[in-house]
Amino acid sequence: MAFASPKAKTPFNTLRRVLQELRDDGVVSFVDNSGTYTLRGVDLLKQEQEEISTLDLSKEEPEKKEYLVETYVRKVKWAKLAIERLGTLCIFHKCRNTFLREDKTPYIEVHHIIPLCKGGEDGLWNLSVLCAHHHRMAHYSDETTKKDVELYLLKEVHSRL
Repeated sequence: MAFASPKAKTPFNTLRRVLQELRDDGVVSFVDNSGTYTLRGVDLLKQEQEEISTLDLSKEEPEKKEYLVETYVRKVKWAKLAIERLGTLCIFHKCRNTFLREDKTPYIEVHHIIPLCKGGEDGLWNLSVLCAHHHRMAHYSDETTKKDVELYLLKEVHSRL
């Protein structure tokens, strides 16, 4: 009975050897340990370079899309009152991240702690003032963080009113 040698040539061994040689020559870089690699110093492959050289982008109009968006109408008077009562600095854990606008007024965003779409109200108890970073965090972070932010803001606003 004949056993295959572990060094027997297979297409995979050949491919592995060639990729190692390309890495040693600086042509490819391995991105991770699962076999993913990228070409070094090549932004576009030859075929892509030829294709792009024939394109005239100067005459190309941007694509237009039409959206139908349904939003909740916020009452501006509540936002103004929130800024008057809570100030123009972010109330999130003593954050002081702000900047001045062109007219020298501080930039701050008013946030509905419990969103209108989830039963929140336009009311001072449900409004906070946040920097742009913490406002995005309140909307787009993972669910646990969003809930923690909501609870913190409700408590903080209640203590300030």
